[in-house]
Amino acid sequence: MFKAIIIGGTGATGKRLLDQLIKNQNCDLVTSIGRRPVLDGKKHDKLVDIVVESLFKMSSTEKYWKDNDVFFNCIGTTRQRAGGAKEFINIESGISNEAAKMAANAHIPHASLISAKGANHKIWAKDWIHPLLYMRTIGQKEQTIISNYSFDSVSIFKPGMLIRLQSERTWFEKFSELRGSGLRVDTLASAMIHDAERVKLGRVGKSHQYFIGNNHIKSSLEL
Repeated sequence: MFKAIIIGGTGATGKRLLDQLIKNQNCDLVTSIGRRPVLDGKKHDKLVDIVVESLFKMSSTEKYWKDNDVFFNCIGTTRQRAGGAKEFINIESGISNEAAKMAANAHIPHASLISAKGANHKIWAKDWIHPLLYMRTIGQKEQTIISNYSFDSVSIFKPGMLIRLQSERTWFEKFSELRGSGLRVDTLASAMIHDAERVKLGRVGKSHQYFIGNNHIKSSLEL
């Protein structure tokens, strides 16, 4: 049995992860930290839904981080949604770093994070070149649980094209699914939970695991 805490629980993958954790018989309790209620405000016996004014200052949530087995980071946005390059960096890297600090200080042993295929914190990038800025920033996001703070084990999922569920899809996501080139967000969520369960059971020897590309993530469900 395990307990989990998640940030990004209202996002495309985060809400699927949260739903699957609640239904998972091996999960005792799920805590969500966010600016909006999860599950459209619905209550559940296994859910602790903590709504805060700002994710940049999480000190008020300190007690909720304690006694968890895994920290899931499902934060994800775009430059356009964030409102600019600076805001994008602040959300992806800044909030991720603050959450990693809270998780590490609470001695949560395992951290699991959604990154992107090709992400690299060392890549050269200018703010106005968004593809490079995106890859560098997501790489910096990875560093929040690799080097900025210490965990017993870390799992980083680096998918390619993600496909949201039917009502949320763009035309490009629908096309990608028809071509078989995308990864459904519920499949990504399942892979993250499966990995966390294997870590909890002591079936993973490596301290840092990388699941790179959609095929690798899909195949991890067979481990």
